[in-house]
Parts: sequence; C-alpha cells; structure tokens
Amino acid sequence: MEQKKPWTIQWHIAADGMVIKQRSRGSMEHEQLFQQFATTRMPEIEQLDAMEEGLQRASASGERRSRVFLYLGYVALAGLVAGIVSTWVGIDTGFLTLGSLAVVVLFGLSTGVIMRASISRYARVHREAGFASSNGVTLAAREARMMISDPGAVSGREFAAVRA
Repeated sequence: MEQKKPWTIQWHIAADGMVIKQRSRGSMEHEQLFQQFATTRMPEIEQLDAMEEGLQRASASGERRSRVFLYLGYVALAGLVAGIVSTWVGIDTGFLTLGSLAVVVLFGLSTGVIMRASISRYARVHREAGFASSNGVTLAAREARMMISDPGAVSGREFAAVRA
C-alpha cells in the first residue's frame, strides 16, 4: 500500500493583500486545502510564520500535557475500581475510593476549562497577528493557486503539520 505524504502548512499573502493558509500533502488539487482569512490589519509574512511556529509549539506542549492528564486519569480510575472491588471483598479502602473518585471528577470538570483556555489562546494569537477571526473561509484550490502565483504574492516557510 502506498504511504501518503505528511501534511505541510504554508502561509501566503496574495498580491491584493488576501491572507491564505495552505495545507497540502502533494501537488495535486485534491491534496491541497486553502483557507482565506479576514484581517483587521495587514500582517507581514514573517509574522504569519512566527505565529504558525508558536501555535505548533503550543499544540505539541498541549498534547504532552493532555497525555499526562490522561495517564493520571487512568491511574485514578484504576484506583477507584480497586477501591470498589476491595470494598466488596471486605477490605476497608474508603480513602482510596473517595480520593480516586475526587480525582476522576476533578479531571472531568477541568477538561472543559482546559479546552476553553486552549481555544481562547488560539483565538487571541490570531487576533494579535491581525486576524478578524481565527476561522478561515475555504477557497477552491484552483482559485487559490492562481492568487498565490500572481506577481506580488508572498509565500512563507513550509511547516510540517502536527495535524491536518
């Protein structure tokens, strides 16, 4: 089976000032996704590259923290199960059961807070870079490719995408 190329991300500023984000894993149109972003001020291509680099670092750091949280959740859940089973057997493990239950509930509640904070940080980084919103509008590949190949268009560095 043929292995697919990894996704890359590249920012472009078209000759008319339109900011375009390209995600691709090949040169064919069906292997490329383009998004147009509304801006409140014209960012420089270096700012877009720096923003992307920062977002990727934050994403990698967030994934590591999420993994640690997940493993701690598994340990707490295992402690809860062990506490319940040992109570059925007749061994008093109230502290283990209640402590594990408290950790599981706290992890569940904190997940929403952590997700909101991550989304808020992502939106703030885009606003600071001059974006009206962190949500882009999809462009047709053919149209976007014409815009970024026009004279006066500027392209940034290619980044290996953490996720497409």
